[in-house]
Order: sequence, then C-alpha cells, then structure tokens
Amino acid sequence: MENITNRLIVALDVPTTEQAISVVDSLGELVQYYKVGMEAFYGMGHAVLAQIAGRGKKTFLDLKLHDIPTTVARTVTTLCQFSPAFLTLHAAGGSKMIKAAIGAADKWAGKTNRPRPKLLAITVLTSIGERDWVEIGYQSPIRESVLRMSVMCKEEGLDGVVASPREAGAIRALCGPDFLIVTPGIRLLPDEQGDQMRTATPAQALKVGANYLVVGRPILSADNPREVAARIINDMKPAEQ
Repeated sequence: MENITNRLIVALDVPTTEQAISVVDSLGELVQYYKVGMEAFYGMGHAVLAQIAGRGKKTFLDLKLHDIPTTVARTVTTLCQFSPAFLTLHAAGGSKMIKAAIGAADKWAGKTNRPRPKLLAITVLTSIGERDWVEIGYQSPIRESVLRMSVMCKEEGLDGVVASPREAGAIRALCGPDFLIVTPGIRLLPDEQGDQMRTATPAQALKVGANYLVVGRPILSADNPREVAARIINDMKPAEQ
C-alpha cells in the first residue's frame, strides 16, 4: 500500500494546460497523483498527461468509459499508450464491457511489456442522492446498488471501484483487502458539500476502507492550495495508525 501521503489524488478540473501545470508545480512534493477528467482531457488532449509525467507524477485518467464492449476495448488500448496509473469505466456498462476492457489492457501490456493501468469502475456518482436515483429509474437504494456493482466488478477481475466514502466500508468487507477503493466527495468540513451528496472527511474515508482520496474543489479554489493539500494530508495521517 502507498505511503499515506501518496494516497491523495488532486483533481485537475481546470480548462487550460497552463493552469493544470501551475497546480502541479505549486503542490510540488506534497502530491504524487493527479486526476485528469473529461474537462481537462477533452480540452487539453494527451499533452497534459505528458506534462504531468514529465514532472515525475502519476495520472488518474478519469474518462468514465461507457459504451459497447468493442468500442471500450479499443479505447482502452488507445489510452494505455499514455501510461496512466489508473483508468476509469462505468460499472453500468456491465460484465461484458468490463471483461473487454480488462482483456484489452492485458493484451496491450503483453505486447508492449509495459505495466497496464489499474482499471476502476465508477459505481454511482457522489452527486446523486436517493431521490435522483429513483428518478433515473432504479428500484434498489444507492447503497445496495453500489455493493452489487462492486461485487460484480470484483468477480470479473477488475482492480477496484470508485465509490462514495459512505459505501467504502461495506465494499471493503465484501471485496477483501486487495480490491482498490477510490473515493471522491472528500471535504475537510462535513458541511462543505457543494454539489456532492455523499461526502466524508479524509480521515473518515480512510478509516472505513478507502485506498485513495480524490480532492478537487477544496484545493483548487483555495487562496493557498498547498496549505489546503497539507491540511488534508495531515487529516489523513491518524487513519494510518
């Protein structure tokens, strides 16, 4: 397992490469992992990944792939060449899509003799509440749905899932110690939710079983991002004891 200080993933939810790299440079040695999501990747392209790698950092490529199995498999093969540490897809794509993604990543690794990214499935977005879930058409409560998705992903051989800290403990109990759990919705104070519905503080998320924490807005919107990142890391440390 990573050192506790290397389990923070900072979300580069910014529109330009200059802003993204400014964040990376300002945080320096404090942060090793950066999330590049749809806004950053679609706006900046793969050049931002090279810039991050060039600074010795690792990328969580959060594109939430969700399509027919063949399309997802081909996309995974394409994205592997950029060497992200993590790559996300939607659990809602089902077991066939998940198997295709794993197969493509494994095949790429075999051909190139390079490590493939860890594949993680998005379960239910942390912005979704129970009322939203019912409106979409689901009958089961969010927690039950997340656990069912997580078990399916584990059984299909996926490396882990992205889920809210509210479900992390139950996922850990069901899926074992080697299954990766990445949790967004992290806030230093419980009332700093923004558009996230199912949140927790850094220490709370780690104590219930999360491996990595994704934090964006609390750091990016701060007057002193480095100071906030240091506070988050400091809050994480008691969970290691």
